[in-house]
Amino acid sequence: MVSPRLLLTALLGPPILVGATLCAFAAGLAQLGRWSPTWDLLTHLAPIYLAVGVAASLMALVFAGRLRMPVLAAGLACTLAAAFLVAPEYIRSTGPKAPPDAQPTFKVVQFNAWDGAGGTNRPLAWLGVEKPDVVVVEESNGRLRQAFEQAGWWSVSGRSSVMLFTRQRPLEIIRPRDNATGPLEMNGVVLSTPAGRVTVLGVHAPWPTQPSLQAEHDAFMPIIRSYPASLTILAGDFNSTPWSFARRRDDVGFGLIRRTRALFTWPIAGRSPAIPILPIDHVYAGPGWATVKVEHGPPLGSDHYPVLVTLAPAARS
Repeated sequence: MVSPRLLLTALLGPPILVGATLCAFAAGLAQLGRWSPTWDLLTHLAPIYLAVGVAASLMALVFAGRLRMPVLAAGLACTLAAAFLVAPEYIRSTGPKAPPDAQPTFKVVQFNAWDGAGGTNRPLAWLGVEKPDVVVVEESNGRLRQAFEQAGWWSVSGRSSVMLFTRQRPLEIIRPRDNATGPLEMNGVVLSTPAGRVTVLGVHAPWPTQPSLQAEHDAFMPIIRSYPASLTILAGDFNSTPWSFARRRDDVGFGLIRRTRALFTWPIAGRSPAIPILPIDHVYAGPGWATVKVEHGPPLGSDHYPVLVTLAPAARS
């Protein structure tokens, strides 16, 4: 009679070995993303490689016979290769911190509205509770803008579906007029706050699978760098995970500090709570800000969770 362990090994061992081996190779080849945008595409699935590697390693402990060691080797190799991609996100600095009772605070909400798929009632009700100072919305539309304005928000829109909504009247509106003055998917505001003049920029970056739009992404950089870094805030749907080398280069190039750390936001199923698999919504802030809290909000009908970042002026030494 065949033992249960041998039967389990015979049934699950081969597919797990193949899966772990393929993921190990993918995670290893993803390191070429340091130099190649094409290979960098592999980095975005790093958490999946890690999960496969850990699962394979644990299953190898249950298996018996000849397949046990190959599955364990493939699982450990996959885990190690994926960890090299994921670990830098968890050990990097996310900037100065402030206590929960810090005052004054400045709240930023980042939200891809999925062309307003969730309607306006749920987002406005949640925002009414949270009372952010500025809301950056991608894939917005005229219906959303009108609803926000009727609820008492100042709105900033331009050529793109990136809109910003503020509680106070902006000192200045940043609205690229054409391709010469800035990328399509960017708008911004300058606000007066107790910390000083604050620049808030909202962006919607192209997918890394759209190399033809790379020039638009590159156009973000000089505009972001043209504002005083200390109190500048940048928020958006970057369609890029923090384990990608492209995101790491932007982290350096923007001259700001990314305050979101591996905050998984996409995809979700509209109004139902879900476990997203990719952290592609990010909020950056200059060194003049300390982070009070970073969290994602409730599902509001979009395929993204909203992101809420609470900041306070950093203590001056």
